[in-house]
Amino acid sequence: MTTDDILKEKVSNIIDINFNNNISISVLGQEVTLKGIVKSYDEKDEIEEITWNTFGVVSVNNELAIDNEN
Repeated sequence: MTTDDILKEKVSNIIDINFNNNISISVLGQEVTLKGIVKSYDEKDEIEEITWNTFGVVSVNNELAIDNEN
């Protein structure tokens, strides 16, 4: 496993524990990109914060969209 693979697994595990979402996570050079649909701006911000707080993350590209039906 590469460093990026390990980091992706860490972020995925933390997000899966805290949220019931299908969020796509990709990591390249310790830069994490988040994609998917979340329920609210608060959830989007919280997921980004959790990602930033994961050891090894140097950058977060938050491309999460808000579900307008909620």
